[in-house]
Amino acid sequence: MTPMVLQKLQSVGVVSVVSFISHDLDVLAAKSGVGYNELAAIRRVLIAEHAAPVVGGSSLFDVVVATTSIVSVGCRTLDNMLEGGIFTGEITEAVTDRSGVSDALLMNTIVSVVTVMNKNVLFIDTSNHFDVSRLAAMLASQPDVDVESALKRVKVAKCFDVFELLSKLSTLCEAPGPSNDSFYCSLKLIVIDGIVDCILPSLSHIHSNSGCGYVSQLVRLLRMLTTDFCYAVLLCNGAGHTVTSKNTTISKRTAVGRLWLTVPDTRLSVIDITAESNDPAVSGRIKVTLSKSNRLPLGPCVELKVNDHGLFT
Repeated sequence: MTPMVLQKLQSVGVVSVVSFISHDLDVLAAKSGVGYNELAAIRRVLIAEHAAPVVGGSSLFDVVVATTSIVSVGCRTLDNMLEGGIFTGEITEAVTDRSGVSDALLMNTIVSVVTVMNKNVLFIDTSNHFDVSRLAAMLASQPDVDVESALKRVKVAKCFDVFELLSKLSTLCEAPGPSNDSFYCSLKLIVIDGIVDCILPSLSHIHSNSGCGYVSQLVRLLRMLTTDFCYAVLLCNGAGHTVTSKNTTISKRTAVGRLWLTVPDTRLSVIDITAESNDPAVSGRIKVTLSKSNRLPLGPCVELKVNDHGLFT
């Protein structure tokens, strides 16, 4: 485009790229006196420089595959029910009675990540519930596994109030990792055990909305970790908390259930059927039911055996 062509275009009111592109070239050529072929060539150059790049569907699929992975829970039957396992980019919650039998799901998933995937796990313990000896025993039962090296892939952080938890999650959201620690470069799974125990005290004045802001900040950070950093987040909570008022003996559930209801993308209800059965032959068994999912039909359940070495069908 020469200065003379630019001057002719400005004389007929074409002063921007948008106004030039939106004009009919035949009309513009008649008004400005610039040849049609010249105007068409200018238009092709402007479109090539300023138009958004064309992205094919296969390219988008490759991006999704590269940034999404499936974390196996270490049990083929349960993985099949979940169509592969726990997805990165999702928040998965296991609702248990917090017994050692029910918590086998968490420990089994950790063992699978550090041994099969060779990735790291961050275990955020809010109730002093982590048992490293049990994890070591499960790792030792796996063939060809160096227990010491596998244990180094698991980092435990203790957070006993909502402020410590928010601080820890905020640090995780820093790129490229907290203090450039190489551990976080291979981090794939974040496990938070007893998150409701941590946030419940902040909701003591729920009627005045005090503490609800902490929950919303917590949810925002969890969503950022799953969507922006492609981590898999596995939460473990109790089935619910009951409180008794000073003025009555009637127990009722706290409001944290309503606040937390929509947060997890996938929710697994884990029931220790050993405690529900009087049959001494039923020993170390749990029932896992898919009670919430954004991508799977609800209702499927599996019964699994549990021992010191993990989950079995």
